[in-house]
Amino acid sequence: MSSYLEIKKLVINHKTFEGIRNVIDIDSLKIKKGKTYGIVGESGAGKTILALTILGLLQTPPGKIESGEIIFEGENLLKKSNKVLRESIRGNKISMIFQDPMSSLNPVFTIGYQMIQIIKKNQNLKKDDARLKAVEMLDIVKLPDAKSTLRKYPHELSGGQRQRVIIAMALSCGAELLIADEPTRNLDVTIQSSILKTLKEIQNKMNVTVLFIANNLSLVATFCDKVGILKDGKIIEENDVHSILTQPKMDYTKFLINSVTDVKKEPKKSNNSEIILEVKNLKKYFEINKKFFSKKSDFVKAVDGVDLTIRKGDIIGIVGESGCGKSTLVNTILNLHKPTSGEVIFKGKNIFELEKQELDHVRKNIQIVFQDPFWSLNPRWLVKDIIAEPILVHENISSTELLSRVKNLLKMVGLNDSAAYKYPHEFSGGQRQRIAIARALSVEPEIIVLDEPTSAIDVVSQVQILQLLKDLKKDLDLTNILISHDLSVVHDLCDKLHIMYLGKIVEYGEANRIFQKPLHPYTIALFESIPTLEKSNVNDLAQIVGEVPSAINPPEGCRFHTRCPRVMEKCKTQIPLMKEFESDRIVACFALENDYGRNNESIK
Repeated sequence: MSSYLEIKKLVINHKTFEGIRNVIDIDSLKIKKGKTYGIVGESGAGKTILALTILGLLQTPPGKIESGEIIFEGENLLKKSNKVLRESIRGNKISMIFQDPMSSLNPVFTIGYQMIQIIKKNQNLKKDDARLKAVEMLDIVKLPDAKSTLRKYPHELSGGQRQRVIIAMALSCGAELLIADEPTRNLDVTIQSSILKTLKEIQNKMNVTVLFIANNLSLVATFCDKVGILKDGKIIEENDVHSILTQPKMDYTKFLINSVTDVKKEPKKSNNSEIILEVKNLKKYFEINKKFFSKKSDFVKAVDGVDLTIRKGDIIGIVGESGCGKSTLVNTILNLHKPTSGEVIFKGKNIFELEKQELDHVRKNIQIVFQDPFWSLNPRWLVKDIIAEPILVHENISSTELLSRVKNLLKMVGLNDSAAYKYPHEFSGGQRQRIAIARALSVEPEIIVLDEPTSAIDVVSQVQILQLLKDLKKDLDLTNILISHDLSVVHDLCDKLHIMYLGKIVEYGEANRIFQKPLHPYTIALFESIPTLEKSNVNDLAQIVGEVPSAINPPEGCRFHTRCPRVMEKCKTQIPLMKEFESDRIVACFALENDYGRNNESIK
């Protein structure tokens, strides 16, 4: 079988302030019709530049194609004019699924309007026929109630739904080659599983060829036929998936494999230290849609009766799908949201009842590292000023002592002194996250909240950041609250684990034991959705049926019953209480009560 897409001796350079930098140097890359080729590498390896070059979208300058060919269906794309690429190739022949669907969808137009315009342009159909085609495409990507979806705006859809819309748009043009640029990177593991299965079904049904770009080998192992390892713009190793995983030749490939290998941890000894933070029956409802001439309002029940106990030195993980209330829970604990009801006790004091001065002292002791350091660091400030700001809020010290503190903090997180005099844009994603961690440490807090600390960085930087967090916890005796949808990160870091679903905690216990033997049906499904190197096919990934219900009008009874494989009649009307089924394993599930033959009192 001849190659459908072939890249020969492609060399691309970028002109930078430091001089000419080589970003792509690929001697040979071949993809056969109907197959999936995965390109794996860390941020900056050149993955996205390669994809943009294939589509003729490389910015020149600063980029410059020095030499090479990109042969598609027997013709060299690099010799075609932008007009030919725009009218005959992009969309019609080759489409791209971008990493962030919100940056690909126009927020001021409905999904229907955007899809219909694309279909009319690329398939020369009238408006009514284009609408029917749009509905057909949304049905193919398994979006429920396609006609209703066409009337919605992008912000009215979940992340997984928006990504399905992007896939539908790519297919609606009739494209036979899909370039998927980390299409599941920002999605929950359950949505990720669903998207991967949808893509594979479409590929098999329509004989679509896929170039799949990722920084995680476990995704590629699950989805692709062949893998190329990209490092510094070069393909350093290439083979079928099985051979790459079982017989890697390059040290870098071995490192990538080790970075996604399941973590094996010894059970942690019981922590009997003092309770540093306690959350009691915390609720946070957001009022919405209050109508004129009506006294009744609707509420989003983002957090609905959550209890947590955190001891000094613990790392507790909070896991769940998008919209389950993880970030709202933490923001309410930090008093960034005013609670609807409940208590948060820090060192014996309810922080919701404190005066401003005492509250400022609590906030000094509870710091947060946000998900994306690019947005949480002021781009107009030097790093020394970013790290110094919290210190100046709480202390009155000389400029010499302040600079010394900043440099010590930079050293602590593995950065050089010279970093103090640079701006955030001069650093990689992993380095920016180190700066964010240094800023959180600057006021010597007792608790640091980590809100998806590795989701915006590549797998190599992720390994380094996780090791840094472990070292800092050990050296500074920190207590951490970790929010994440990346279960491998949670497994690596956490001592205790809370599984959250639609505003409620459904399972709690020692992290390693939960990973070895999850008890709640939701936890089981969540873990079975994780791509691993052992799962060589997307069919090995579990998929939770249905969408997460609305937090405005959650189901009666157990909130998971609408998607649960073990649902019973009482689940539909009664709310299960948190009960202890094994030592320090607390779960809210009627099915488990039957399994264990227990009807003990609820745990508070």
